[in-house]
Amino acid sequence: MADRVIWNYLEELPEQEAAWREWQSGLSGWHRFNTFYTHYLRVEGRRVKLLNCPSPCEQGYPRQVIENSPSNIVAVCPQNQADPIQLKFRDILIYALRRDIFHQALCVSMQINRPSNNAWREFGSTWYLGDYCDLASKIHCPVYLTYQAAMLPEAISSLCRLHQEPFLLMAPTGHGLTPEAQQLLANNNSVLFSMEAELSLQSDGSFKPGRNIMECMKSRRDGCLQDGQCKTLPIEAYKFLVYNEK
Repeated sequence: MADRVIWNYLEELPEQEAAWREWQSGLSGWHRFNTFYTHYLRVEGRRVKLLNCPSPCEQGYPRQVIENSPSNIVAVCPQNQADPIQLKFRDILIYALRRDIFHQALCVSMQINRPSNNAWREFGSTWYLGDYCDLASKIHCPVYLTYQAAMLPEAISSLCRLHQEPFLLMAPTGHGLTPEAQQLLANNNSVLFSMEAELSLQSDGSFKPGRNIMECMKSRRDGCLQDGQCKTLPIEAYKFLVYNEK
């Protein structure tokens, strides 16, 4: 999927924020960068002191940002192994994901009913987005979102303790999913929704899902045996889609 770069990049940012130069570097060549920036990034008014070094070397130290004046800003190698990089003032400004707008767009695209108080609740590394309900298929499930691959097993474990009923957990990718966490999902008839595999950003800033939640939950339910064990775990389907696109 062409938008794979944004989901992987968001997963790499612990707080979903970075210097403008890092956003541009990390998403260089992505045809939807301007659309994403316009709709989902905001400037924080803070500046970075370190930038990732674009010159590969054995040390891999970040560049130190030195502000001599607003028009004279350079990123220098602390080991003096590379020439200084001239920067613009905007390059060192921190831009952060507008989570409220981003979450709202996800809810609209996935037909998720927001909480009654319109507040996104955070549980550790996981956000509660709302509930999905389809009366015709009798599918009802809470929907959560986590950004950090390293926290994925912990998020799944916590949600399984919180819910006896199935839930859907959205994540930028399926990276970080352990066999133990995968089995917890299977036992709870719950689904990991990989945004990398299922969502694409449109020119108007909305997201287009490859499958809706009803289809994901139904395939989860239909793939399970009577004893509750699943023939094919959801993440395996995502891995198939991702690696066969390469």
